[in-house]
Amino acid sequence: AIKDKEVLISLMQKMYWIELEMEQMGTWEGRLEMMDENLEALEILSHDSDKHGATVKKWLTNADIEIPKETPRGLPKHIFDFDGLSSQEIFSKIVKYEALALNAYRDMRNTDSDVINAFFKNESDITEFLVDLDQLIKDEEKHASICKKQIGGYLKVKY
Repeated sequence: AIKDKEVLISLMQKMYWIELEMEQMGTWEGRLEMMDENLEALEILSHDSDKHGATVKKWLTNADIEIPKETPRGLPKHIFDFDGLSSQEIFSKIVKYEALALNAYRDMRNTDSDVINAFFKNESDITEFLVDLDQLIKDEEKHASICKKQIGGYLKVKY
Protein backbone atom coordinates (compact mmCIF):
# COMPACT_ATOMS: atom_id res chain seq x y z
CA ALA A 1 0.00 0.00 0.00
CA ILE A 2 1.12 3.55 -0.71
CA LYS A 3 1.70 5.36 2.57
CA ASP A 4 3.34 8.55 1.28
CA LYS A 5 1.71 11.48 -0.50
CA GLU A 6 4.75 12.08 -2.75
CA VAL A 7 4.72 8.46 -3.94
CA LEU A 8 1.08 8.78 -4.99
CA ILE A 9 1.77 12.10 -6.74
CA SER A 10 4.70 10.61 -8.67
CA LEU A 11 2.72 7.51 -9.67
CA MET A 12 -0.28 9.54 -10.84
CA GLN A 13 1.95 11.79 -12.94
CA LYS A 14 3.75 8.81 -14.48
CA MET A 15 0.49 7.03 -15.29
CA TYR A 16 -0.87 10.18 -16.89
CA TRP A 17 2.24 10.35 -19.06
CA ILE A 18 2.17 6.68 -19.98
CA GLU A 19 -1.54 6.67 -20.81
CA LEU A 20 -1.73 9.89 -22.76
CA GLU A 21 1.67 10.25 -24.36
CA MET A 22 3.55 7.00 -24.58
CA GLU A 23 0.86 4.42 -25.21
CA GLN A 24 -0.74 6.78 -27.69
CA MET A 25 2.50 7.35 -29.61
CA GLY A 26 3.26 3.68 -29.61
CA THR A 27 -0.23 2.76 -30.69
CA TRP A 28 -0.25 5.04 -33.71
CA GLU A 29 3.30 4.15 -34.68
CA GLY A 30 2.33 0.51 -34.32
CA ARG A 31 -0.68 0.91 -36.61
CA LEU A 32 1.61 1.61 -39.53
CA GLU A 33 3.26 -1.77 -39.11
CA MET A 34 0.13 -3.86 -38.54
CA MET A 35 -2.08 -6.13 -40.53
CA ASP A 36 -5.86 -5.71 -40.45
CA GLU A 37 -6.56 -8.47 -37.92
CA ASN A 38 -4.54 -6.64 -35.26
CA LEU A 39 -5.93 -3.17 -35.87
CA GLU A 40 -9.14 -3.78 -33.92
CA ALA A 41 -7.14 -4.76 -30.83
CA LEU A 42 -4.96 -1.68 -31.27
CA GLU A 43 -8.06 0.52 -31.62
CA ILE A 44 -9.36 -0.72 -28.25
CA LEU A 45 -6.01 -0.04 -26.55
CA SER A 46 -5.79 3.40 -28.14
CA HIS A 47 -9.36 4.40 -27.27
CA ASP A 48 -8.97 3.22 -23.67
CA SER A 49 -5.62 5.03 -23.34
CA ASP A 50 -7.37 8.27 -24.24
CA LYS A 51 -10.05 7.62 -21.61
CA HIS A 52 -7.51 6.60 -18.99
CA GLY A 53 -5.38 9.68 -19.62
CA ALA A 54 -8.46 11.89 -19.20
CA THR A 55 -9.39 10.08 -15.98
CA VAL A 56 -5.92 10.45 -14.46
CA LYS A 57 -5.80 14.11 -15.57
CA LYS A 58 -9.14 14.71 -13.82
CA TRP A 59 -7.71 13.40 -10.56
CA LEU A 60 -4.44 15.31 -10.91
CA THR A 61 -6.51 18.47 -11.43
CA ASN A 62 -8.91 17.72 -8.56
CA ALA A 63 -5.99 17.06 -6.21
CA ASP A 64 -4.24 20.22 -7.41
CA ILE A 65 -1.22 18.22 -8.64
CA GLU A 66 0.84 19.54 -11.53
CA ILE A 67 0.12 17.88 -14.87
CA PRO A 68 3.46 16.84 -16.39
CA LYS A 69 4.51 18.71 -19.52
CA GLU A 70 7.57 16.51 -20.12
CA THR A 71 8.60 12.96 -19.32
CA PRO A 72 8.47 12.39 -15.55
CA ARG A 73 11.70 11.26 -13.90
CA GLY A 74 12.17 7.51 -14.05
CA LEU A 75 10.44 7.02 -17.41
CA PRO A 76 12.30 6.62 -20.70
CA LYS A 77 11.82 9.38 -23.29
CA HIS A 78 10.56 6.88 -25.86
CA ILE A 79 9.21 3.50 -24.82
CA PHE A 80 8.11 2.02 -28.11
CA ASP A 81 10.15 1.46 -31.21
CA PHE A 82 8.22 -0.88 -33.46
CA ASP A 83 10.44 -0.52 -36.51
CA GLY A 84 10.72 -3.87 -38.27
CA LEU A 85 8.80 -5.80 -35.61
CA SER A 86 6.07 -8.34 -36.29
CA SER A 87 2.60 -7.86 -34.81
CA GLN A 88 3.41 -10.46 -32.15
CA GLU A 89 6.58 -8.59 -31.18
CA ILE A 90 4.69 -5.28 -31.05
CA PHE A 91 2.05 -6.71 -28.70
CA SER A 92 4.81 -8.34 -26.64
CA LYS A 93 6.22 -4.85 -26.02
CA ILE A 94 2.81 -3.31 -25.32
CA VAL A 95 1.78 -6.02 -22.83
CA LYS A 96 4.71 -5.16 -20.55
CA TYR A 97 3.35 -1.65 -20.14
CA GLU A 98 -0.17 -2.94 -19.65
CA ALA A 99 1.17 -5.04 -16.75
CA LEU A 100 3.03 -1.99 -15.40
CA ALA A 101 -0.18 0.07 -15.59
CA LEU A 102 -2.19 -2.68 -13.91
CA ASN A 103 0.28 -2.84 -11.02
CA ALA A 104 0.39 0.96 -10.72
CA TYR A 105 -3.41 1.26 -10.57
CA ARG A 106 -3.60 -1.56 -8.02
CA ASP A 107 -1.00 0.24 -5.89
CA MET A 108 -2.96 3.49 -6.20
CA ARG A 109 -6.16 1.65 -5.23
CA ASN A 110 -4.43 0.32 -2.11
CA THR A 111 -3.21 3.74 -0.99
CA ASP A 112 -3.70 4.41 2.73
CA SER A 113 -6.93 6.30 3.33
CA ASP A 114 -5.01 9.04 5.18
CA VAL A 115 -3.05 9.80 2.00
CA ILE A 116 -6.19 9.83 -0.17
CA ASN A 117 -7.98 12.03 2.39
CA ALA A 118 -5.10 14.53 2.18
CA PHE A 119 -5.90 15.04 -1.52
CA PHE A 120 -9.67 14.86 -1.54
CA LYS A 121 -11.65 16.50 1.26
CA ASN A 122 -15.00 15.62 -0.26
CA GLU A 123 -16.28 12.10 0.47
CA SER A 124 -17.90 11.80 -2.96
CA ASP A 125 -14.55 12.62 -4.64
CA ILE A 126 -12.85 9.87 -2.64
CA THR A 127 -15.53 7.38 -3.65
CA GLU A 128 -15.35 8.43 -7.29
CA PHE A 129 -11.52 8.19 -7.26
CA LEU A 130 -11.69 4.61 -5.95
CA VAL A 131 -14.46 3.63 -8.39
CA ASP A 132 -12.40 5.07 -11.27
CA LEU A 133 -9.37 3.07 -10.12
CA ASP A 134 -11.45 -0.11 -10.02
CA GLN A 135 -12.45 0.55 -13.65
CA LEU A 136 -8.85 1.29 -14.68
CA ILE A 137 -7.75 -2.00 -13.11
CA LYS A 138 -10.49 -3.88 -14.95
CA ASP A 139 -9.53 -2.22 -18.25
CA GLU A 140 -5.83 -3.00 -17.81
CA GLU A 141 -6.66 -6.65 -17.09
CA LYS A 142 -8.64 -6.64 -20.35
CA HIS A 143 -5.72 -5.02 -22.19
CA ALA A 144 -3.26 -7.66 -20.99
CA SER A 145 -5.69 -10.32 -22.20
CA ILE A 146 -6.09 -8.61 -25.60
CA CYS A 147 -2.32 -8.41 -26.01
CA LYS A 148 -1.82 -12.05 -25.03
CA LYS A 149 -4.43 -13.08 -27.59
CA GLN A 150 -2.62 -11.08 -30.30
CA ILE A 151 0.70 -12.61 -29.30
CA GLY A 152 -0.81 -16.09 -29.46
CA GLY A 153 -0.43 -18.82 -26.91
CA TYR A 154 0.39 -18.06 -23.33
CA LEU A 155 2.68 -15.36 -22.13
CA LYS A 156 4.01 -15.08 -18.62
CA VAL A 157 3.31 -11.57 -17.36
CA LYS A 158 4.29 -10.62 -13.83
CA TYR A 159 1.50 -8.89 -11.93
